[in-house]
Amino acid sequence: MSEYTQRMLARNLVTALLRTCIVIAAVSVLTWIVLDRRSAMVVWVGAGVVALPQIWLASSLFSRFGAQVPALLGAVKFGLSALLFGAWFVASSDPQPGALFFGAIVVLVSSPVFYHLAAKHEDK
Repeated sequence: MSEYTQRMLARNLVTALLRTCIVIAAVSVLTWIVLDRRSAMVVWVGAGVVALPQIWLASSLFSRFGAQVPALLGAVKFGLSALLFGAWFVASSDPQPGALFFGAIVVLVSSPVFYHLAAKHEDK
C-alpha cells in the first residue's frame, strides 16, 4: 500500500465530485419534470451548501494546521454548512426547504461513496 499523497487526494476528490455532479444533474432534471424549474435550481443550491465546505475541508487536511487539528477543521466545516444554509433561508424569498435539503442529502450520501470507489480503484 502506497502513501496517500495530496495529489491522490485531489484526484479522488475530483473524481468523486464529478460523479456527484452527474447524480445531482439527474436529480435536478427529475425535480424539474416533477415539480418546477425553481425547485431544480434549489437542488443545486443545497448540493453546493454541502459540497463547498467538504471541498474546503479536503483541501485543508494536508496543510500543516490541518494535520494537527483535524477535529477543529471538521467542526468548522459543519459551521460553514450551517452558515450557508442560514444565508440561503435569509436571502431567499422562497427557500423551498424540501428541494434544498434533498440536494444536500444527495451530496452527503453520494460523495463519500464515490470517493471510496475512486480510492479503491486507485489501490488496484
